[in-house]
Amino acid sequence: MIWIENGPVEAEPVTLAEAKAHIRVEREDEDTAIAAFVRAARETIEARTGLVLASRAMRLCLDGPPLPDLALSKGPAREVTAARIFDEAGEPQDVDPASVRIVRAGGALRLPPALTGAAGRDVEIEMEMGVAAVPDMLRLAMLHLVSVSYEMRGAAPPAMQPAHLPPLVRGLLAPYRRVGL
Repeated sequence: MIWIENGPVEAEPVTLAEAKAHIRVEREDEDTAIAAFVRAARETIEARTGLVLASRAMRLCLDGPPLPDLALSKGPAREVTAARIFDEAGEPQDVDPASVRIVRAGGALRLPPALTGAAGRDVEIEMEMGVAAVPDMLRLAMLHLVSVSYEMRGAAPPAMQPAHLPPLVRGLLAPYRRVGL
């Protein structure tokens, strides 16, 4: 299961103004760094929870035919916009996206026989992903990660932020953590 982002993030769950107010920065010379910390905080929380916090288009690539009921490692899926299966020559064959049903509150897909029946064929499904409203606990976790990243900006390069995941943030994320068997 490989995820590819098909488009840009529509809007971050925490705005630059909210982040600056939280860390009490009034000047504008660090806006680029703070915006990067907001993006890094969102990406960290998405990786830890499996939730897509910022709405965007994504493509799911599957090697070989999947089972009819497919649990998604990211979610929630809001709409399936395209589906295709690749023939023996590697050419894509479109499948009606309406035949792919979103189930379990966007956490799984029910695939039609056209996508599951051909042995050894790869499948791609394009979807609009993202939560309808980001829970306050996750927004607060983002704000705390931004403040930690801002405090540690001299100790770790921007590409390695957030450099520390405080216990408070881990506690805020705990109810949203995915548990696998």
